[in-house]
Amino acid sequence: MKFGSNKQQNEEPNVGKVTVLSLGFELTGDIISKSDIRADGILVGSIRTDKRVVVGEKASITGDIIAEEISISGEVVGDLYIKGETTIYANAKVSGNIKTSSIFIHKGAQINSGIQVLQTQEVEEASKSSKINSVSREELYSMLDDRSAPKRNKEVPVKPISQPKTRTYNDSSSDSEEDNSMDYPRSW
Repeated sequence: MKFGSNKQQNEEPNVGKVTVLSLGFELTGDIISKSDIRADGILVGSIRTDKRVVVGEKASITGDIIAEEISISGEVVGDLYIKGETTIYANAKVSGNIKTSSIFIHKGAQINSGIQVLQTQEVEEASKSSKINSVSREELYSMLDDRSAPKRNKEVPVKPISQPKTRTYNDSSSDSEEDNSMDYPRSW
């Protein structure tokens, strides 16, 4: 139990977590998450999650989206691969192919898309063609888990510092010939 809370801890560690791209935030790159994603800013890149994606009214996403569910109120330009329910609200602008298990489109939405309603397995198969699926979820999550694991102290080989070499020379210099090959010890 957490301090100050009557709620019991959830059995699944990612329940209730949301990745948020806030209003005014701009990101170029792909987002891959195990939790829900809410976008209110600008994203030029793809999104992949096993959960839900919410695209806010002022949001703009340019890239493919692979998710369990999606609700769109803003602008999305890219292919959507949604295994569950797709909801497109009146203020939304959507361009790209939509492959989903079910879809709800509110009056007033601007859609320039090809829409296919498929079985969940067919949506998963179709999503494999997206560039964001170049690494499997399992491989990516294991890399992320490795990164979050406590760091072990690594032995780093240390090269010993050598003493500066000095050259001795005779003080019998002639005026006509200078010896520029002498090394003087440096104190810095």
